[in-house]
Amino acid sequence: MKKKLLATLGVAAVAGLALASCNNSSGPSEAKELKMNLAYGDAKKTLTYGMSSPITMPDGTVVSSGDLKPMWQYVEKQLNIDITDVTVQNQKASEMMTVNAANQFKDAVVFGGNSLADQLMAKGAEGLFDKIDEHLDDMPNLKKYLDANPNIKSAITAYDGHIYHLPYVAEIGNYARLFHVRKTWVTKLLDDANATLDTVAVGDTAVQPFYTQSHPRALEIAGRPTKKTSENIIEIQNNLAVKNGKTYAEALREYIKRNYDYSNPSSLYLGNDAAYDIDELVALFRCVEANPVYLTGKTDGETYAWFTRQGAYREEILRLGTYYDGVKVHGSDAYTSRFILNSQGQVEYTYSKQEVYNTLLQFQAWNKEGLIYGDSLSDGNSKSDIRAKLYGSDSVAEQKQFGFMCYDFTASTTADKLNSDVVAILPPVANVNGVWQQYVDNSRVIKPDGWSISNQASSGEKALAYKLFDYFFTNEGHQLTNYGLPDMIDTSKTFTGPDGKVYPAYTNFIKEQSAIFNKGDYSNFLRQVIGCQMPIGYQKEIGFEYQYTSERGLAATKLYTDEHVGCPTYAGTGSTVAGSNPNYYRLAPASFSLNRNQNAQVSQLGIATDTGFNEVMFNIIRGLDPNKVTAPQNYNEYLKYFKDAGLDAYQKVYQDAYAAMQKK
Repeated sequence: MKKKLLATLGVAAVAGLALASCNNSSGPSEAKELKMNLAYGDAKKTLTYGMSSPITMPDGTVVSSGDLKPMWQYVEKQLNIDITDVTVQNQKASEMMTVNAANQFKDAVVFGGNSLADQLMAKGAEGLFDKIDEHLDDMPNLKKYLDANPNIKSAITAYDGHIYHLPYVAEIGNYARLFHVRKTWVTKLLDDANATLDTVAVGDTAVQPFYTQSHPRALEIAGRPTKKTSENIIEIQNNLAVKNGKTYAEALREYIKRNYDYSNPSSLYLGNDAAYDIDELVALFRCVEANPVYLTGKTDGETYAWFTRQGAYREEILRLGTYYDGVKVHGSDAYTSRFILNSQGQVEYTYSKQEVYNTLLQFQAWNKEGLIYGDSLSDGNSKSDIRAKLYGSDSVAEQKQFGFMCYDFTASTTADKLNSDVVAILPPVANVNGVWQQYVDNSRVIKPDGWSISNQASSGEKALAYKLFDYFFTNEGHQLTNYGLPDMIDTSKTFTGPDGKVYPAYTNFIKEQSAIFNKGDYSNFLRQVIGCQMPIGYQKEIGFEYQYTSERGLAATKLYTDEHVGCPTYAGTGSTVAGSNPNYYRLAPASFSLNRNQNAQVSQLGIATDTGFNEVMFNIIRGLDPNKVTAPQNYNEYLKYFKDAGLDAYQKVYQDAYAAMQKK
C-alpha cells in the first residue's frame, strides 16, 4: 500500500530556498515513482507516519497515520518524485535482506536499514546493487563530500573497489558517551565532616587492589595533581576492622587528604583537576553503596554505584576495561565491533583475549559487592529505561532505588527532565597505550546503517535514486535531515555551540510537539514523527543536539575538551600523546567487505552465528554457578569456547578482508 498524504505542502514552506544541483529546471512535470524499503524493526522509524494521533505542521498541513512523514513529503515536492514506502513496517533489516535477496531486490529501488553495511557491500559485489561510484558525476554534492572525507570513502568501498551503499555518518570527531554522577553524593560523602553516615555492616570485600607494589600506579601524570604516596585505598578499605558506610567514607576522605593537595576531597573526582584512578573509583562506589540511608534520606533507600541506561546497553561496562591498563573490547562504537587494530596493523578479535577475560573477573568482583545495578547485567535485549528510574524518579514518594554513575550520551543523561544534580566527570587516569592519561574509548563513528540502489531498477528509476542520494549532501538537504523543515527553523537567529561553530536554530514547534509525541525527546521526535535524522546515507551534525543539551551537558563537553581527554578517531589522532601501539587510537572499520567465499566460510562458523558468546561473558560477570550455566572457570576454558567455534578461521577471514581494504 502506498503511504502518501493527499494534501500538498504549503508554498510558504519552500519559498526562497534554492536546491543546489537538484532542482528540476524544466519546470513542473508529472512525479515519478520511487519505491523504497527501509527496514528498522520498528514501524515508528520508517518513512511512514505511524503515530496514533495526527500532527498539524506549522503551515497547517495535517499528517495522519499511513501518510509519508512530513520530511519525505517535502523531499517529494523538492525533487519532483513520488515516494512509495513498500517496507513491511515492523520487519527487521536482516529479515528484509533475506526476503528480498530471494527475488534479486526487484520489489523496490532503494533498500536500506540498520546494521546492514556488510550485507549491502556483499550483495553489491555480487551484482545486486548499483555501483554508486560510477555515477558520482550525477551526484556532484556527494562526490565533493567523499573527496573531502577520504576515510569515509575508504570505509564504504567494497573489496572489489566499488561503492554500493551510503552510510549514516554520526557526528564524527565528537565524544560519544561520558561519565556522569550525582554531584552532591560525592560532596556529601567526602566534604561534610559532620555527615551522619550509615553504620550498618556491609558484606565481605571481593574487589582487590589493581595497583599494587608489583604493578604500581604512576604518581606523576601530565596535567594532573601529583599523588604523594603509593598507598592503595582498596587495600586500606579491605583491611578495616569494621566495614560500613561510615568507615568506608572516612577512610577514603583521609586517604585523599594524605595523598593529594585538594581544598576539598571531592575534587579528586569533580571538576577540571580530577585525577582518580580505577581503584579510587571503586572505593567511592563502595561509599555510595554502603550509605543508602544517608544519601537518599529513606530508611529503605537503595543505592547503586553503576548502571547502564538499559539492559540492551549492558556492554558499556566492558568499555571500563580502558582503566585496567587500556584493555580494548570494541574497535568502534557498535557492540558488534569486536575487532581492534594491533601495532602491526592487523585485526584482532577481542572477546577471546586474556586481558578481556581478566576485566570480566574485575567486574565480577564489583558485582559480588553489589556495586552494579542487577538489571544492567541481566537481559541484553531489555529496553526498560533504567536511567529514568535511577536518575529521574527522586520526587516519587514510593521510589527507593537510586543510581550514582552512568556512562552514556551527555545530552540525554543531563536532561533537565531527569536530575539537576547529575554532572559529567573526567574519566579515571590510567595507563592507556603505555601512556598515563585520561581517555574514553568511545567516539562518534560511521554507522553500519545506510542504503543502496537495486541493480534491477530501470535507468530512469536509478536516476531518481541518484538525485535523492545526492540531495542529502546539498546544503538544503543537509539542513533538512538534521534540523527539520524550513518552517521549523528560526531564520531570525542562529545557535553557537560550545565548539564555537554556528548552527541553524530551530523554533519552539519542535520543543512543543516533542513534549506531546515523545516526552520531550527532540531526536526521537524528528526521527519518529517528522522523518529527519533517520539512519540513511547522510552526515549528521551535532548542532541540533547542542541546542537541546542542558547547561550541565554543555559544560560536560567543555570539560572534556578543555582537559584534552582523548578518544579514538579514523585518522588515529584521538589523543594528544603517542604510545606503544600506533594504531591504538585508530577506529576499526565500521564494516568489513567480505567476498562470496569469505561470507560462505563465516556462515559456517559458530563464532559468527552463535549469539551466546555475549551471554557467556555476562555469566562470568554475574558470577553464576558454572555447573548451571555456560560460564568457564578459567581462561583456558574461556578461550576453548571461542576456539571450538572457529576463532582462528574467523579471525583470518577478517584479517584478509581488512588487508584487501588497505590495498585498495
